[in-house]
Amino acid sequence: MTPVTQLLALPPCPMDRADAVVVPAPIERTVSYGPGTFGGPAAILAASGQVELFDAETGVDFDHAPRIHTDAPLMPADTLEADLAALEAAVRRHRGKFVLTLGGEHTLSLGAAAGLCDDLERLTIVQIDAHADLIDRLDGLALSHGTVMRRLWERGAHLVQIGVRSLSREEFELITAGRRLRTFFAHQLPDRFPEALDLLGRLEGDVYLSIDIDGLDSALVPSTGTPQPDGLSWRQTMALLRAVTAAPRARLLGADLVEFVPSPHPPGCDLTAAKLAVKVLAWWQAGREKLGGAHGTGR
Repeated sequence: MTPVTQLLALPPCPMDRADAVVVPAPIERTVSYGPGTFGGPAAILAASGQVELFDAETGVDFDHAPRIHTDAPLMPADTLEADLAALEAAVRRHRGKFVLTLGGEHTLSLGAAAGLCDDLERLTIVQIDAHADLIDRLDGLALSHGTVMRRLWERGAHLVQIGVRSLSREEFELITAGRRLRTFFAHQLPDRFPEALDLLGRLEGDVYLSIDIDGLDSALVPSTGTPQPDGLSWRQTMALLRAVTAAPRARLLGADLVEFVPSPHPPGCDLTAAKLAVKVLAWWQAGREKLGGAHGTGR
């Protein structure tokens, strides 16, 4: 069987004609529990060949739009720092298009976000995640999947976190201080979900969406390095995607989907992860069409 190398098994699209670009980034260096995220991008691409090209929820037909270019997978370098520099450079080449990065571990968000936005103080990162990822050091490492949002926050980014249900006291105290940080904990969502949707709909300026797949309930996707109970339902996740992609004063520059560990016996959760990746692009395209084609171009 020929490996699927293009999202949705679409015919290759030249990069200069594409509206959106998929960047597979099989980076895994700092996972602290279950390994295997390096296999996520290939598994998502392979399973995406089984996802229908027409999406009834958004009305998007991928046979027509958006036009998608899928990069060759990023080759791991000698160090994590070099990996992130290579990813930043790869993403930077695609500025002006919507870039979806497939991971790999969550640390790659640092390179992908920096590749899309020179001034992170102007960027709002919407993070769907079971973990806050705001600790200063994890296992002695300053650069890690568990510290990635701390590093982005230190560089001036604004954070909106949704679904967090695992964090240290250090992280909780940083969140409580409230500077450039809004966190909607999982146990608060029954009461605060409308507030989260309203906040996303009022975002302004440059926005980046980071989806750690463990943000979803582990009944949906147990195939991740550190699954946690009490995550987002599929319907909640779709509502969040709709809100962030339809925000009229925001420019959604790109997104990532990270921390997926391929199922040992496909199809397993591979198809769910692929469906989520496709849904990100479908909701982006639907928001773009609603706002006249300019939404999320990065211009």
